[in-house]
Amino acid sequence: MSDQSPGKPLPDITDLTRPFWTAAKNRRLVLQKCADCATFNFHPKPWCVECGSRELAWTDAKPFGTVYAYTISRAVAMNYPGWEADLPVLMCLIDLDDGARMYGQVTDCTPERLRVGMRVEVHFEDISDEAAIPKFRPLDARG
Repeated sequence: MSDQSPGKPLPDITDLTRPFWTAAKNRRLVLQKCADCATFNFHPKPWCVECGSRELAWTDAKPFGTVYAYTISRAVAMNYPGWEADLPVLMCLIDLDDGARMYGQVTDCTPERLRVGMRVEVHFEDISDEAAIPKFRPLDARG
């Protein structure tokens, strides 16, 4: 990952990951879908995580999921300047409705309200001229 000055790291955009980041910049969540077994893969890789096939197509994914697990960081800014305004950071594993498990930050939610099983919806934050990052918020967004 390369760094913004100073602060939050930016993704290292490669030929493999570019479709993901470009779609996110256009407010679309796309994942690789296996042509052989229909498994959705996250994060981008050259083979299917289920069957090993290399026949993967970038496919629009449903923008909804369920919190599988989470951690709350109140000190990330100590090691990564630029995160101070985001504290506390709610990092989650999200089971997307299409079957993939994805990690992401939950926003618009208090730490006290965050829970396993919470339904969330994707939204996007621009992070550079060529990429946005998918984040999640509670479906009812009352925080």
